[in-house]
Amino acid sequence: MPILEEIIQNDSTVNNNKLTSEEKQVLFDSLASKIANDPEAFKRLTSKVTSKDFNRIQVQPQAGFVCKTKVVKTRNKKYAVDTIVYINICYASAIPAPTIASEREIQKALNAEENTNYKVPVSMGEARMEQDNNSLIMDACIHPEAYVRSEKDLDYRLYILELSMEYVEEILEVNLSREFTMPNTRSKGMIPSRLLKIPKPSLMQSILNELKKTGSSQWKLEPEIKLEGKEERLKLIIPMPDNKNFTSWTIDITTNKVILCINEKSSMEIPLKNQIDIKSDINSASYYSKSNHLVILLKLLDRTRYL
Repeated sequence: MPILEEIIQNDSTVNNNKLTSEEKQVLFDSLASKIANDPEAFKRLTSKVTSKDFNRIQVQPQAGFVCKTKVVKTRNKKYAVDTIVYINICYASAIPAPTIASEREIQKALNAEENTNYKVPVSMGEARMEQDNNSLIMDACIHPEAYVRSEKDLDYRLYILELSMEYVEEILEVNLSREFTMPNTRSKGMIPSRLLKIPKPSLMQSILNELKKTGSSQWKLEPEIKLEGKEERLKLIIPMPDNKNFTSWTIDITTNKVILCINEKSSMEIPLKNQIDIKSDINSASYYSKSNHLVILLKLLDRTRYL
């Protein structure tokens, strides 16, 4: 099912204030980076949440790019084999952002590996038929962060396209061809606005306040960042948590940020103002158990070599 629920205009009933599967999913997506994709923590923190804790907002997705494919197998009499299908990949800030993850975890998702914690929330619009040539159009809406990366990273774009096609197949009960084209247009037809359910800010704040009371969230990432050696390297000093639940840490370095991954689930980013030479042998990380600090040394990028 789609990760976000589009509200059908003529459906105004709420079933005893119980959450729909879509409401549960969008709430989970909104909290994913805070609860490390932990279903038990999600269940505990949201046990009293009802449909009244969601707002309905009007969202106008922005056009991105288009995928053109066709139906190769169908279980739905409404859509015949060889029906042309256009999928508009669009974006809106109201859609939850992808889960925070290390680049290693993202690559696992891109390679379709099992047990990956990286997820990109998608809001699927209603299917509609193009009157001119009887082709089918659907809109897959993602967060701007995911869209921006898909514009620069071909593998990531293919991942978004595959994810969208899988949702279309599930909704329409068809199989789509993976031999597709990318029409030179930002969208096929006008992308209609939609009503979405999203958690109220008061609900999110209440859950975050509850998280602060738990032992797993008392620790706050507060790195001290210094320039050393005539500004040739960067030193990060990070006080680490005492909580025994944090048993495994990994560190990823990009040219402008450090990513700490906890127990291969939740990740936190440290943005850097300086550009880092990620290939330098000087880069290192050391943990000091007595003071409970992680110290990371990073070589600054020598820009003169590119001048």
